[in-house]
Amino acid sequence: MNERISYSALKGMSADELRAELSAEPARSAALVRAAAHNGIRSAQVVYGQMLLDGTGVARDPQAAYRWFVIAADAGSLDGVNMVGRCHELGWGVPRDLEEAGRRYRAAAVEGHVWAQFNLGTLLVNADDFAADPARALHWFVRAARRGHPKAMAMVGRFLEQGWGRPADPAAARRWYRRAALGGDYRGQFDYARTRYADGAAEEAIAWFARSIETAVPDFCRLAAEGLRASGDPALDALADRAVERADEAERVRADALAREALAQAEAARRARRRGLARWLPQRT
Repeated sequence: MNERISYSALKGMSADELRAELSAEPARSAALVRAAAHNGIRSAQVVYGQMLLDGTGVARDPQAAYRWFVIAADAGSLDGVNMVGRCHELGWGVPRDLEEAGRRYRAAAVEGHVWAQFNLGTLLVNADDFAADPARALHWFVRAARRGHPKAMAMVGRFLEQGWGRPADPAAARRWYRRAALGGDYRGQFDYARTRYADGAAEEAIAWFARSIETAVPDFCRLAAEGLRASGDPALDALADRAVERADEAERVRADALAREALAQAEAARRARRRGLARWLPQRT
Protein backbone atom coordinates (compact mmCIF):
# COMPACT_ATOMS: atom_id res chain seq x y z
CA MET A 1 0.00 0.00 0.00
CA ASN A 2 2.78 2.45 0.90
CA GLU A 3 4.44 2.06 -2.49
CA ARG A 4 1.19 2.94 -4.33
CA ILE A 5 0.57 6.23 -2.57
CA SER A 6 0.37 9.10 -5.04
CA TYR A 7 3.01 11.78 -5.31
CA SER A 8 0.43 14.49 -4.69
CA ALA A 9 -0.61 12.78 -1.44
CA LEU A 10 2.99 12.50 -0.34
CA LYS A 11 3.73 16.10 -1.23
CA GLY A 12 0.77 17.28 0.80
CA MET A 13 1.99 15.64 4.00
CA SER A 14 3.64 17.81 6.62
CA ALA A 15 6.51 16.64 8.83
CA ASP A 16 4.02 16.23 11.70
CA GLU A 17 1.77 14.03 9.55
CA LEU A 18 4.74 11.90 8.55
CA ARG A 19 5.78 11.57 12.19
CA ALA A 20 2.22 10.55 13.04
CA GLU A 21 2.60 7.69 10.58
CA LEU A 22 5.69 6.60 12.51
CA SER A 23 4.01 6.75 15.89
CA ALA A 24 1.76 3.76 15.20
CA GLU A 25 3.93 1.05 13.59
CA PRO A 26 7.31 2.40 12.46
CA ALA A 27 8.32 -0.74 10.57
CA ARG A 28 5.22 -0.55 8.37
CA SER A 29 5.43 3.19 7.83
CA ALA A 30 9.12 3.30 6.92
CA ALA A 31 8.36 2.57 3.26
CA LEU A 32 5.97 5.52 3.13
CA VAL A 33 8.52 7.95 4.52
CA ARG A 34 11.26 6.53 2.30
CA ALA A 35 9.03 6.93 -0.76
CA ALA A 36 8.29 10.52 0.19
CA ALA A 37 12.00 11.19 0.70
CA HIS A 38 12.88 9.74 -2.70
CA ASN A 39 10.18 11.91 -4.24
CA GLY A 40 12.04 15.00 -3.06
CA ILE A 41 9.82 15.98 -0.13
CA ARG A 42 12.21 17.75 2.20
CA SER A 43 10.29 17.15 5.43
CA ALA A 44 10.27 13.42 4.64
CA GLN A 45 14.00 13.48 3.92
CA VAL A 46 14.64 14.86 7.40
CA VAL A 47 12.23 12.42 9.05
CA TYR A 48 13.74 9.47 7.17
CA GLY A 49 17.21 10.62 8.16
CA GLN A 50 16.08 10.66 11.79
CA MET A 51 14.65 7.15 11.37
CA LEU A 52 18.00 5.93 10.06
CA LEU A 53 19.82 7.71 12.87
CA ASP A 54 17.62 6.14 15.56
CA GLY A 55 16.99 2.78 13.90
CA THR A 56 13.22 3.41 13.93
CA GLY A 57 11.52 1.04 11.53
CA VAL A 58 14.78 0.53 9.60
CA ALA A 59 18.28 -0.68 10.38
CA ARG A 60 20.30 2.00 12.13
CA ASP A 61 22.65 3.68 9.64
CA PRO A 62 24.15 7.02 10.77
CA GLN A 63 26.08 7.45 7.52
CA ALA A 64 22.91 7.15 5.44
CA ALA A 65 21.11 9.44 7.89
CA TYR A 66 23.77 12.10 7.40
CA ARG A 67 23.43 11.82 3.59
CA TRP A 68 19.66 12.38 3.82
CA PHE A 69 20.12 15.38 6.08
CA VAL A 70 22.58 16.85 3.56
CA ILE A 71 20.11 16.24 0.73
CA ALA A 72 17.37 18.04 2.65
CA ALA A 73 19.70 20.88 3.65
CA ASP A 74 20.93 21.38 0.08
CA ALA A 75 17.28 21.56 -1.01
CA GLY A 76 16.64 24.42 1.42
CA SER A 77 15.33 22.66 4.54
CA LEU A 78 16.34 24.49 7.71
CA ASP A 79 15.55 21.31 9.68
CA GLY A 80 18.05 19.57 7.43
CA VAL A 81 20.69 22.26 7.96
CA ASN A 82 20.27 21.97 11.72
CA MET A 83 20.57 18.18 11.63
CA VAL A 84 23.72 18.36 9.50
CA GLY A 85 25.08 20.58 12.25
CA ARG A 86 24.10 18.00 14.88
CA CYS A 87 25.87 15.27 12.94
CA HIS A 88 29.06 17.32 12.73
CA GLU A 89 28.86 18.28 16.40
CA LEU A 90 28.28 14.74 17.70
CA GLY A 91 30.01 12.63 15.06
CA TRP A 92 26.82 11.00 13.76
CA GLY A 93 27.78 9.38 10.45
CA VAL A 94 30.61 11.83 9.87
CA PRO A 95 33.78 12.81 11.78
CA ARG A 96 33.24 15.44 14.48
CA ASP A 97 33.86 18.96 13.21
CA LEU A 98 32.74 21.65 15.64
CA GLU A 99 33.65 24.47 13.27
CA GLU A 100 31.42 23.03 10.55
CA ALA A 101 28.68 22.38 13.11
CA GLY A 102 28.81 26.04 14.10
CA ARG A 103 28.59 27.18 10.48
CA ARG A 104 25.54 24.98 9.88
CA TYR A 105 23.79 26.06 13.07
CA ARG A 106 24.43 29.72 12.34
CA ALA A 107 23.10 29.40 8.79
CA ALA A 108 19.80 28.05 10.11
CA ALA A 109 19.74 30.24 13.24
CA VAL A 110 19.90 33.53 11.34
CA GLU A 111 16.88 32.34 9.35
CA GLY A 112 14.94 31.88 12.58
CA HIS A 113 15.25 28.12 13.14
CA VAL A 114 14.67 27.87 16.88
CA TRP A 115 16.48 24.55 17.47
CA ALA A 116 19.51 25.80 15.52
CA GLN A 117 19.51 28.92 17.72
CA PHE A 118 19.50 26.76 20.85
CA ASN A 119 22.14 24.38 19.47
CA LEU A 120 24.39 27.27 18.45
CA GLY A 121 24.08 28.76 21.92
CA THR A 122 24.99 25.42 23.49
CA LEU A 123 27.98 25.06 21.16
CA LEU A 124 29.21 28.52 22.18
CA VAL A 125 28.76 27.73 25.89
CA ASN A 126 31.02 24.71 25.48
CA ALA A 127 33.64 26.60 23.46
CA ASP A 128 37.04 27.31 24.98
CA ASP A 129 36.52 31.09 24.77
CA PHE A 130 33.07 31.12 26.41
CA ALA A 131 34.22 32.97 29.54
CA ALA A 132 35.71 35.76 27.42
CA ASP A 133 32.42 36.52 25.66
CA PRO A 134 29.38 34.73 27.13
CA ALA A 135 27.06 37.28 25.48
CA ARG A 136 27.45 35.49 22.14
CA ALA A 137 25.76 32.38 23.52
CA LEU A 138 23.17 34.33 25.52
CA HIS A 139 22.11 36.17 22.36
CA TRP A 140 21.01 32.93 20.70
CA PHE A 141 19.38 31.52 23.82
CA VAL A 142 17.33 34.69 24.23
CA ARG A 143 16.21 34.56 20.59
CA ALA A 144 15.12 30.93 20.98
CA ALA A 145 13.51 31.56 24.37
CA ARG A 146 11.44 34.43 22.99
CA ARG A 147 10.18 32.00 20.35
CA GLY A 148 8.93 29.70 23.11
CA HIS A 149 11.81 27.17 23.33
CA PRO A 150 11.70 25.75 26.91
CA LYS A 151 15.30 24.52 26.96
CA ALA A 152 16.52 27.94 25.87
CA MET A 153 14.40 29.49 28.62
CA ALA A 154 16.19 27.33 31.18
CA MET A 155 19.56 28.45 29.81
CA VAL A 156 18.57 32.13 29.99
CA GLY A 157 17.69 31.47 33.62
CA ARG A 158 21.10 29.90 34.20
CA PHE A 159 22.88 32.93 32.70
CA LEU A 160 20.89 35.30 34.89
CA GLU A 161 21.42 33.24 38.02
CA GLN A 162 25.16 32.88 37.50
CA GLY A 163 25.75 36.41 36.22
CA TRP A 164 27.37 35.26 32.98
CA GLY A 165 27.95 38.30 30.79
CA ARG A 166 25.74 40.59 32.91
CA PRO A 167 24.95 41.23 36.58
CA ALA A 168 23.25 38.32 38.34
CA ASP A 169 19.48 38.66 38.70
CA PRO A 170 18.07 35.76 40.78
CA ALA A 171 14.48 36.99 40.54
CA ALA A 172 14.59 37.16 36.74
CA ALA A 173 16.34 33.78 36.66
CA ARG A 174 13.52 32.25 38.68
CA ARG A 175 10.94 33.63 36.25
CA TRP A 176 12.74 32.08 33.30
CA TYR A 177 13.09 28.76 35.14
CA ARG A 178 9.37 28.80 35.82
CA ARG A 179 8.59 29.37 32.14
CA ALA A 180 10.92 26.52 31.18
CA ALA A 181 9.34 24.26 33.81
CA LEU A 182 5.83 24.98 32.58
CA GLY A 183 7.07 24.28 29.06
CA GLY A 184 8.09 20.76 30.12
CA ASP A 185 11.89 21.06 30.20
CA TYR A 186 13.26 18.78 32.90
CA ARG A 187 16.28 20.98 33.60
CA GLY A 188 14.04 24.01 33.96
CA GLN A 189 11.78 22.02 36.28
CA PHE A 190 14.72 21.00 38.44
CA ASP A 191 16.18 24.51 38.57
CA TYR A 192 12.81 26.05 39.36
CA ALA A 193 12.33 23.47 42.11
CA ARG A 194 15.79 24.29 43.46
CA THR A 195 14.98 28.00 43.69
CA ARG A 196 11.57 27.34 45.26
CA TYR A 197 13.17 25.05 47.85
CA ALA A 198 15.64 27.81 48.70
CA ASP A 199 12.67 30.16 49.10
CA GLY A 200 11.15 27.83 51.69
CA ALA A 201 8.38 26.50 49.41
CA ALA A 202 9.36 22.87 50.05
CA GLU A 203 6.06 21.28 49.03
CA GLU A 204 5.98 23.03 45.67
CA ALA A 205 9.68 22.30 45.14
CA ILE A 206 9.24 18.58 45.81
CA ALA A 207 6.45 18.40 43.23
CA TRP A 208 8.66 20.02 40.58
CA PHE A 209 11.67 17.85 41.49
CA ALA A 210 9.48 14.78 41.01
CA ARG A 211 8.23 15.97 37.61
CA SER A 212 11.78 16.64 36.47
CA ILE A 213 13.01 13.19 37.46
CA GLU A 214 10.26 11.39 35.55
CA THR A 215 11.31 12.86 32.19
CA ALA A 216 15.05 13.44 32.62
CA VAL A 217 17.76 11.47 30.83
CA PRO A 218 19.77 8.95 32.90
CA ASP A 219 22.90 11.10 33.30
CA PHE A 220 20.85 14.01 34.60
CA CYS A 221 18.96 11.73 36.99
CA ARG A 222 22.22 10.57 38.53
CA LEU A 223 23.50 14.14 38.91
CA ALA A 224 20.15 15.17 40.37
CA ALA A 225 20.36 12.34 42.89
CA GLU A 226 23.74 13.59 44.11
CA GLY A 227 22.41 17.11 44.59
CA LEU A 228 19.23 15.96 46.31
CA ARG A 229 21.11 13.76 48.76
CA ALA A 230 23.43 16.63 49.71
CA SER A 231 20.49 18.48 51.28
CA GLY A 232 20.07 16.03 54.15
CA ASP A 233 16.28 16.30 53.80
CA PRO A 234 14.59 12.85 54.02
CA ALA A 235 11.97 13.95 51.48
CA LEU A 236 14.71 14.80 48.99
CA ASP A 237 16.54 11.56 49.83
CA ALA A 238 13.45 9.69 48.68
CA LEU A 239 13.46 11.66 45.42
CA ALA A 240 17.16 10.84 45.00
CA ASP A 241 16.32 7.14 45.29
CA ARG A 242 13.67 7.57 42.61
CA ALA A 243 16.12 9.42 40.36
CA VAL A 244 18.61 6.52 40.54
CA GLU A 245 15.80 4.05 39.92
CA ARG A 246 14.69 6.00 36.83
CA ALA A 247 18.26 6.10 35.51
CA ASP A 248 18.64 2.36 36.00
CA GLU A 249 15.31 1.69 34.26
CA ALA A 250 16.24 3.84 31.25
CA GLU A 251 19.64 2.21 30.93
CA ARG A 252 18.11 -1.27 31.06
CA VAL A 253 15.67 -0.32 28.30
CA ARG A 254 18.52 1.02 26.18
CA ALA A 255 20.64 -2.07 26.80
CA ASP A 256 17.72 -4.30 25.78
CA ALA A 257 17.22 -2.25 22.61
CA LEU A 258 20.91 -2.50 21.72
CA ALA A 259 20.83 -6.25 22.34
CA ARG A 260 17.80 -6.64 20.06
CA GLU A 261 19.53 -4.58 17.38
CA ALA A 262 22.66 -6.73 17.63
CA LEU A 263 20.59 -9.92 17.35
CA ALA A 264 18.74 -8.56 14.34
CA GLN A 265 22.01 -7.63 12.65
CA ALA A 266 23.48 -11.07 13.41
CA GLU A 267 20.38 -12.74 11.98
CA ALA A 268 20.55 -10.59 8.85
CA ALA A 269 24.23 -11.48 8.42
CA ARG A 270 23.42 -15.17 8.91
CA ARG A 271 20.72 -15.06 6.23
CA ALA A 272 23.08 -13.24 3.89
CA ARG A 273 25.75 -15.91 4.40
CA ARG A 274 23.21 -18.65 3.76
CA ARG A 275 22.08 -16.96 0.54
CA GLY A 276 25.68 -16.68 -0.56
CA LEU A 277 26.40 -20.30 0.29
CA ALA A 278 23.29 -21.48 -1.56
CA ARG A 279 24.75 -20.27 -4.85
CA TRP A 280 27.54 -22.82 -4.52
CA LEU A 281 25.46 -25.79 -3.39
CA PRO A 282 24.50 -28.42 -5.98
CA GLN A 283 20.91 -27.98 -7.16
CA ARG A 284 18.40 -30.82 -7.04
CA THR A 285 17.16 -32.06 -10.37
